Amino acid sequence: MRPTKAIILAAGQSTRLRPLTDDKPKCLLPMGPKTILDWQLEALQSIDVTDVLLVVGYRKEMIQEHIAKLHPNVRATYVVNSDFKTTNTLFSLKLALEQYEGDFYYLNADVVFDHQILQRLAPLSGGGYLAVDRKQCREEEVKVIVSGDQITAIGKHLNPDICYGEFIGVAKFTGDFARAFRETVYREAVPGNEMKFFEHALDAMHDKSQMKAVDITGLPCVEVDFPEDYEYAVNEVLQTFKKVEVNE
Repeated sequence: MRPTKAIILAAGQSTRLRPLTDDKPKCLLPMGPKTILDWQLEALQSIDVTDVLLVVGYRKEMIQEHIAKLHPNVRATYVVNSDFKTTNTLFSLKLALEQYEGDFYYLNADVVFDHQILQRLAPLSGGGYLAVDRKQCREEEVKVIVSGDQITAIGKHLNPDICYGEFIGVAKFTGDFARAFRETVYREAVPGNEMKFFEHALDAMHDKSQMKAVDITGLPCVEVDFPEDYEYAVNEVLQTFKKVEVNE
């Protein structure tokens, strides 16, 4: 059975994108006629997922108002990370998992991506499936080491020269793996780890045998962390979306 819920983490201030994010959260940055969040919600709807749990913090009211106005068919639940200035995605995900038990899709709220990426994840079950772009990575990117299709290590700290590619921030967690991952998040989201990314919990899992890389190389995607990422999203990724819409 497909997971019926998606968890989107959208609490951060995105200071590296200022001044673009001075007056709005990153997920509401304009991306052509829509926002990053709009594109994500439409991608989820393409696999029949309209039940969404969002972890919010910075300018949370703007996100709530945007979804209420433009996405009335989305069943949105909000969890507030009041400590968004002093914690990172590991703690945001813990807050989400305290409110929901079950299989779920995971999205960082700053990823612009082709709908086909979620469609590749949709039929998969019985493990943790991470969308990975096979390429030479930069130091800043979340990298994976892969053996066969199993992810054996994940994180920004890995040596780019030995990595398979970049985890783009879109994933699906199901079955026993989802339960084990939840327990690891609870174990790792403790004082001292406030600024850890959620991938820290994946890397800390004792059994990674069911953590799989799903190759999405060639499908348009970008995680918007810096101004140059935003420019690339607008000028390259968005243009691909427009071509798809015209062909349809």
